Amino acid sequence: MIDTKRCYITAHSLFCSLGDNESAIVSQVQSINQSNYEAYLQHLFAQKPYYPLIQNFDTEEKKLFSVIDHVVKACILEANLSEEEQKELAIFIGSTAMGISLNEEAYALYHQGKSDKAFNHLGYGYLGDYLETLTHSDHKALLFSTACTSSVNALAYASKLIASKQIKKALVVGIELFNKATYNGFSSLMLLSKNKIYRPFDKQSDGIILGEACSALLLESEPRSAEDFYYKGSKNICDIYSETTSNPSGEPIFQTMDEALRNASLKLSEIDFIKAHATGSENNNTSEANAIALLFEKHGTTTPVTALKPLIGHTLGASGTNEIALTLSCLKEGFIPPTLGFQERADGVNFTPLLNPVKLDGKKTNVLFNFVAFGGNTTSLVLSNA
Repeated sequence: MIDTKRCYITAHSLFCSLGDNESAIVSQVQSINQSNYEAYLQHLFAQKPYYPLIQNFDTEEKKLFSVIDHVVKACILEANLSEEEQKELAIFIGSTAMGISLNEEAYALYHQGKSDKAFNHLGYGYLGDYLETLTHSDHKALLFSTACTSSVNALAYASKLIASKQIKKALVVGIELFNKATYNGFSSLMLLSKNKIYRPFDKQSDGIILGEACSALLLESEPRSAEDFYYKGSKNICDIYSETTSNPSGEPIFQTMDEALRNASLKLSEIDFIKAHATGSENNNTSEANAIALLFEKHGTTTPVTALKPLIGHTLGASGTNEIALTLSCLKEGFIPPTLGFQERADGVNFTPLLNPVKLDGKKTNVLFNFVAFGGNTTSLVLSNA
């Protein structure tokens, strides 16, 4: 029997460094292992110091709208939504940079004397207008910008609106494209990896490697298949320790994960794995590892932990939908993706993340997703197909 108070993810799509369709992305994930990971990264970073989209575009404007078109149309096609059904889509957008790259490009052309416009857009309402037109939606789009929790917060909010029957359908889009302001900002904070090997929780971890990607999740009140995951619960709190770092004790992140489990009415023993935020920064390695240790201690048990940023980079505000879309694609193929690059625990880390893919053999799955943002915004969310 269908629970009419649930919100199901009935379609998802992702455009990232691994590929622009589910088959290519999963195939690429399965081809990378601990042995060939460093060689893969050397090839990937030969031209650009971040995880770039698999396709090049002539302009930043073409890149932005092309990837949005691609992921949105892929979701609509997967669910076979009619134009009438698309009108019911409430639009939610999560991003840190939104369209900064377009203004940077316009400013550069202006100073080169190739344009009389010093900027492309004021504000980011045009992204919502574009998606409303693209989907024929009758709803006004909502933009979320809470740093690295932007798109997961959009997902949690949309899920609650569907579960409470305030809306029927939603499309949650996360987008993060490379731009100089973000790259130079992280560089000035000395948070970027110099070794260019992503190693969350590892003794040799030396920082973040940024990535660009765009994803879309289609949410509905009824499933389209028995394997569809649904929203079980979430928690969002604000860690007031610092604007740019988490409390190293891990206490706020622990509280977020623990209360998300409570809101999902699940015990840690019922969670099949934790998808950690795992940025690879020194502070995140410490604070999130301590939080996971506190969670294990309280519940008197452990569960596997994995991290996805070694596969697609840190996509900031879009990491919520990007990493959830990537996880769902891997689970659909029957495996939990590993944490590439991990070799030896960093000081204070008391668990070893998954080193190899774990086969599920058709097992129904409960997943705890964890995300941590600048400004202290911290979100944990539980999805299930059990």
